[in-house]
Formats: sequence, C-alpha cells, structure tokens
Amino acid sequence: MGHTLFGAFGLFSLNILLYCGHAQDVPRPVLTVSPSWTSPGDSVTLTCSVEPPSAGWRFFWYKAAPKLSSTDNSYTSKLLAGGTTGTEQDSYILHGQTHTAGYVCRAGRGDPVSYTRSYVKIVWSGAVNPAASLTVSPHRLQHYSTESLSLICEGNSTKWRVKKVDEDGRVSSCSKWGAMNGSTCNTDTTASSGVYWCESETQFSNAANITIHRVPHPVLTVSPSWTSPGDSVTLTCSVELPSAGWRFFWYKAVPEMSYTYYYTYEILAGGTNGTEQDSYILHGQTHTAGYKCRAGRGDPVFYTQYSGVKFVWSGGVNPAASLTVSPHRLQHFSTESLSLICEGNSTKWRVMKVDEYGDVSSCSYWGEMTGSTCNTDTTARSGVYWCESVTQSSSAANITIHRVPRPVLTVSPSRTSPGDSVTLTCRVEPQSAGWRFFWYKAVPDMSHYSYTPELLAGGTNGTEQDFYILHGQTHTAGYVCRAGRGDPVSYTLYSGVKFVWSGGVNPAASLTVSPHRLQHFSTESLSLICEGNSTEWRVKKADEYGDVSPCFYWGEMNGSTCNTNARASSGVYWCESETQFSNAANITIHSGDVILVSSVHPVTEGHSVTLGCKLRTENFLYNVDFYKNDKLIPNPARGELLISPVTKSDEGFYKCRGRKSPQGLETLTSAESWLSVK
Repeated sequence: MGHTLFGAFGLFSLNILLYCGHAQDVPRPVLTVSPSWTSPGDSVTLTCSVEPPSAGWRFFWYKAAPKLSSTDNSYTSKLLAGGTTGTEQDSYILHGQTHTAGYVCRAGRGDPVSYTRSYVKIVWSGAVNPAASLTVSPHRLQHYSTESLSLICEGNSTKWRVKKVDEDGRVSSCSKWGAMNGSTCNTDTTASSGVYWCESETQFSNAANITIHRVPHPVLTVSPSWTSPGDSVTLTCSVELPSAGWRFFWYKAVPEMSYTYYYTYEILAGGTNGTEQDSYILHGQTHTAGYKCRAGRGDPVFYTQYSGVKFVWSGGVNPAASLTVSPHRLQHFSTESLSLICEGNSTKWRVMKVDEYGDVSSCSYWGEMTGSTCNTDTTARSGVYWCESVTQSSSAANITIHRVPRPVLTVSPSRTSPGDSVTLTCRVEPQSAGWRFFWYKAVPDMSHYSYTPELLAGGTNGTEQDFYILHGQTHTAGYVCRAGRGDPVSYTLYSGVKFVWSGGVNPAASLTVSPHRLQHFSTESLSLICEGNSTEWRVKKADEYGDVSPCFYWGEMNGSTCNTNARASSGVYWCESETQFSNAANITIHSGDVILVSSVHPVTEGHSVTLGCKLRTENFLYNVDFYKNDKLIPNPARGELLISPVTKSDEGFYKCRGRKSPQGLETLTSAESWLSVK
C-alpha cells in the first residue's frame, strides 16, 4: 500500500500529513518516538495517540520514504511488515534500528473503515548508512557563523536533498539557507544550529546535530595602560566562553593615513604561529602604541574576530612624533577653543582620541584638521588625545573638558538701609584652587529685558577672595560675579543677578505704589509708577522663589506706569531705567479679608507714622490689636497704631488682628509687613 504525504512540521520532528478521505472532523493522531536518537541495534517504540481517546480504533504503522520528484518536499509511505490489518495496541516496537528513518501512523475504525489523518516522526541516528551518508566539511559538529560549511550526500542515489530541523522545530531544505549543487549543500550566513540530514528517493542518511556559534570577539587588556619609558607591558587576550585548543596571535596597530580612522595590523616579532598562553609581555615600551589580538584553533585554522584596539599610553616626548596642547594645560572648559598640534618626522598627521567609554575617534568628529593642527569645536569631550603619522604615535595627553561652571552669588544682607555695608560671596562648584573672582554691577539693558555686567571699580584683576564688601550702599542695585583662572584666563559663566533691596527713595529713580501701602487685596487694581531722570522705564518683580519677571507677565506697561492684573502676586517690586534702580517695595497681595496699612517708604527717625487695619468690605473693624515681631503692642487707641517719635528700634515686622463685630468670636489677621526706619 502506498500513500503520498504532504509537509507540515512540529517540534524537532518532521510531520507530514497523510490524506485519506475528505472528512473534516476526523481526529488527528500524534505519533511519538522513544528514543528519538538511537545507536545501531536499539529498539524504538512508536506510540500513536488519538485525541480525544475513544474505543474501537486499530492502528496502522508506516515507514516514510522521501519523494524527490515532488516540489513540496513530500514523502510516500509504506506499511511496515505485517501491518495490513493494523494493531489493537496504540504502540509498535521496532527492533534493531540501525539508521535514521521516518515513520507515520494512522488509526481507523468502522465498516467501511474511516481513517484518521497522520504525521511523520524522525528517529535520528548518527551511524553512517552505506546507502545514504552525510559528510560535514569541516568535519566537526561545532562551527562559527562566518565559516563556509558543506553538507555532502553520498550513497546509492544520483538525486539528493538536504534537510534541517532547527531548535524551534521548523523544518527547511537547503535552498532556504544555502545552495544545492549536485549532491552537496553549501550553506550561507543564514544557516543556524539544528539537526541536518540527507534524503534520497529511498533512504535517510545519518543525522548531524550541528551547532553554529556566533564568532567570538576577544577582549584585549593592557597593563599598565600608562607607562614610563622602558616599562614592561602585559597584553592579555580573553575569549568569551573559553575552551581548550586556542592559540593567540598578537598585532601592532599601524595607522592607515588614507582614512580618518583606520589601522592595519602588523604581527609582532616571532608571533606567526601564535602563543599557547593568552598573555604576551612587551619589554622596554618607550612610546604610545596600539595593539590587537585574535585567537585561532583547528586545522585548517579558524580565527576569531580581531579584538578592539587597545592603546598603551606614554606621556614621554617622542622626537619623531609629539603633541602640543594649546592652551598648554590638561583641564579646559567646553566653551574654550583648543588646538592640538602635531610635530615630528612626518608631513601627514591625524589627531585621535579615546573617550571614557573606550571609543576611538579622529579629529573630524569633534574638530577640524588643518595641516598638522586639530582645532576642536564644542563637541570635544574629555579623553586621551594623541597624534599619529604613518609610522609613529606621539605622547598622549589625558585632557579633561569640563562643563563651564555657573557660580552662585549670595548677598548679605539682601535688604538694606542707606549707608549699610553689603557682602557679596561668589561660590564655584566643585570648589578648587586657583580661581580669581570678578565683581560686576548689573546695568539694565532696556532693549532685551536683560542686564549688562559692568566691572566694579578696581576689579579688572579680580580678587583672590571669594567675597567682596560694598561700603555705604544707598539704593537698590543688582550684582553679578564670575571666576577665572589660567593663562590665558578661562572664565566661568556669569552668576545670576542678585539684588540688594533698599526702600530708600532714589531721586534719579523712584517707585510710587497706588494705593500707597505695602498690602493689597487680590481683587484690587494696583498701579506701580516710575519717576526720575529717564524717559524709558520698566517695572520688575522678584517672587518668593527668586524668579524675576517684567510687568507684561502680570500687568500692562503704559508709559512709566505698570497697572497690574489678576496674575499679580506677592513679591519685591521696583523700577529700572537705563542707568538706575528705584527703591524697592515688598508688596503682599492678600486673598484674606484684612490687610495692614503701612508706609511704602522707610520712615525717618524722629518723625511719626500711623499703621491701620483695613477690612475688604470697608466696614469698621472692632477690637483691633497690633503686633510687632509676633508680640502684642499695648495700644489704647485700638483702631490704629501711632508711633511717635520713630526710632531705629521700631524697625520690624508688623501685623494687625480684629473682629467684624464687638461681640464676634471670629478674628481676622493680616499678613506681616516690614517697617523700615532710616
């Protein structure tokens, strides 16, 4: 009895569908083989399971034979001896299995008999079958993906095909991952690990369970990596997943100047046959040099990939090749222009760098090569830099390129009375030696809402100290600092502007607040009026976080007046002209029901001042108390607080508290405001 079987595949098995009849609901049996890999003479048990299990089945057992004339890689089947009537048992034992073979089962029952559909399973054997054999060249079971691999079929046939089942159970023929030339399949780079075998019209060959590995990429290490002239250096070549039989080959990297970054490799003296040891000692190292390694084994020799280039650095001057760094130092800021100059016995040079990750690049990636000089751009980073000619490498320079620091300026005190001294302090992080500090006054730039730094008197050379004392501060002013060091001087960025606030009126620039008080309700309209020796003004505010913003963010500038809108918030407000800052007003915008009424400007000693307490509804407030620095002030007047005459000791934070009705229990408290005395 013969049947044609068509391909369908399962896990590490070749499953070929046997069609018998046209019923669509016929169960599909599952054939298992045990063991699946055999030695000559072994017994093999075939088991045919019908799902779902039910009674009355008889089982039929077939041997599969390749059908090479088909285009669909199909098989024919032939009943095993004595199998015409089938077996009641769902298992069948094959005695004396000698070679690779394919088997099929199916089940039938009823009258007339209705058959199930069936699949093929392969029983693998590595034993050579004289009628069909597979030879693998190179003659081993483990190969690398870059190797050329030939699978050669021999035996009693003139027509062959080569098959493979991979680790995921997918079965494919040579045309998917190679080229069939007569009886030989030559693989390409898409070949992968799996079980390979040959098929003729009547036979299966021995099977070969071939593993195809990724080509190892050895890792070269050098110790020490920085040397003094005459030092010995040890090269060590490590192969991932090490195994026996490797020999190690050692090379010097020779610059290939026709490329921006390329090397040819010159085998080290006496290294043609490699070394059994995975280390190699270089004696008397004198100059910077690059090295590579690779490993090989087998006959013919199979080589790993080359390792990456590793450099042995030397700071010693090489007369044949030298590097000069300008400015002449090893630490630079990213905003600086840096020149790397090559000199020596060559007319052609390139400048190279290894960064902190070991990546090698040439000048063209982070600068511009002009003749023998590389001028860096802002993409230059920290690393080891050196020059290369056709035959030489220069001394190496381990250059650190820092992000340009931005110093932090602090002022103390930030709120002053006329004549006070103010200390400016400039901090650079991380702190290090050698800095000089430069101090500037911030001059408003009316065209850009920014400031221009103007050196303070006598500040051209800076100060060694990180602080600067301003004596006799009279008006509001802004200050900036920066630091510098080296020759030529490399500067930090400018600090942010810090303000020293003064409530004292400056005749050249003054701020008037309307309504004339420091506390306002959030629903009120507020006008900030600039006056003085200028025709162009802007109003600024610093909020509680130190963020500075101009009038148009929270109001509208109309000539010299800023009218606020609902986005106005508490902060220090002031006017600016081209040359001046006005007095500053620390205004509180309050969402509560009561505010303190106090003077916008400092009060002169000897004069009097009256503080009031205002309710949002304009109604009378009862039982009003006033507090200075959170302490109750005895006050028989109750409705307002008169301070007369004013002394310096009256300076402080004031607030008020009252009730909406004489017997009311609810108290209303204002925010605090500072009363300044001059």
